[in-house]
Amino acid sequence: MSCNRTLIDPINNSLELMQNMKVALLRLQRSPADTAVASTIPCATQAIKGLANFHVSKHIVEFSYVFEGVLSRVRDAELRAEANLIALLLSCCDHVSEMVSQLATNEEIYLGHFKKSLGLIRQLHTHHGSAVSGLFEPSRLTSQY
Repeated sequence: MSCNRTLIDPINNSLELMQNMKVALLRLQRSPADTAVASTIPCATQAIKGLANFHVSKHIVEFSYVFEGVLSRVRDAELRAEANLIALLLSCCDHVSEMVSQLATNEEIYLGHFKKSLGLIRQLHTHHGSAVSGLFEPSRLTSQY
């Protein structure tokens, strides 16, 4: 595996932001009305999208776009920070971290990540209906393989 040295710092920063988001989500679960915590949550996905755009990883950008949409609705108190939502969002954090970590080794996003993304998106749709919208379309994903 070769390592793309130019991406090490941005990737490490992105992974740190995702870890901070996980901490914020757990704090929000304990205090759902804490708007100060909720307002910080979508910022990490914006940084991730910038990194993925630079690295031309459209899949990460599209997944992050949908993920950010739900996070923004939590921030805006349109979705309640209930335990099942927090658990799903934490799973999304882990998934994004896995995909971003692959960028350092110049690995392509593999089919397993696409399938996991699809499953997470479906869960977001199932639990939150219209709260999820964006560029990521499951039909486009499955038609690529």
